[in-house]
Amino acid sequence: MSLNQKTNKSLPSDIWNHIMAELTKPLRAPSEDVPNVRWFTEHRLRCLILDAAREAKAPSTLSGSTLLRMLIDSKLAHSLSSEKFDWPEGTKPYAIYSLEFGDIPSISPIELLQITQASYWRTVICYFTALAYHELTTQEVPHHHVATLKEPFRRQQNEITPNQTANEKSTSARSMGSLLFRYQGVPYCVTQRDPALMPGIQSVRFSPSCLIRMTTLEQTLLDSLHKPWSCGGPSVIFEAWERGLPLLDDARLAYCLKMIGRNDFTRRTGYMLEQFGYVATDHALQLLLADAKAKVKRGTEPTLPLFPDVPSSHRNTTWGITA
Repeated sequence: MSLNQKTNKSLPSDIWNHIMAELTKPLRAPSEDVPNVRWFTEHRLRCLILDAAREAKAPSTLSGSTLLRMLIDSKLAHSLSSEKFDWPEGTKPYAIYSLEFGDIPSISPIELLQITQASYWRTVICYFTALAYHELTTQEVPHHHVATLKEPFRRQQNEITPNQTANEKSTSARSMGSLLFRYQGVPYCVTQRDPALMPGIQSVRFSPSCLIRMTTLEQTLLDSLHKPWSCGGPSVIFEAWERGLPLLDDARLAYCLKMIGRNDFTRRTGYMLEQFGYVATDHALQLLLADAKAKVKRGTEPTLPLFPDVPSSHRNTTWGITA
């Protein structure tokens, strides 16, 4: 991007070009500090151009709002149409801008989720949005999800409550999180998640202009068993596992299960693998599955529904699962 190709009549051209040159520097490629170099919230863009003005030693009287207006007047910043948004009651709407010459580009759901979050490192694209990204579903995405990670806390290995095993509360199982906004009629949701339950996170170069954090394929499949309604419900989940198993990395799945350290996750996983005739080849995964089956056989584990908050009656004795 060469932002200094256009000057602004409100400033001498040399000062404006210097500001634009400084603004260009952090936008050469996406980074952890600026994960998206094309799309910005109004607040983020004001901060970036104000930092650029300081580096250019421009007059200190220039505010971020003034500089943003100069960008808009120079046709370097384009606002995403506000008519496409529907904001929850009590939420203050905010503008989203692109830095692009010519017509405003299209914005993807993932970019919309990512740029509206304050912290790159505490933001993870997940649930149905991740299913679609990994091509685990053929369904139209009815809602998009981003997670913000809670502060980690210490817990004992396999520490779970009875409600997390035998009958997880419907409020937690069905919760979609908080509505950020609707864009073109589709809900965009944010939810707080325990990082201890999602060790499978990867950084992805989503596009030449965007860096994101996203659940891995293995973590996304595990999430579908933990929060089925956020992932579209049973039929979508069975399709996801059928499509995902040929792409599955046994070692990564074993790592996630071991780090989560909850036998209910392992048993549900074992049941799904068995349904599709999948034979684990990774030794660590084999051991985890064998240990889970042994505990069920000893009668030390309560019976679990395959999907929390989804009625089930047929009992699988191998995994102690009702489906």
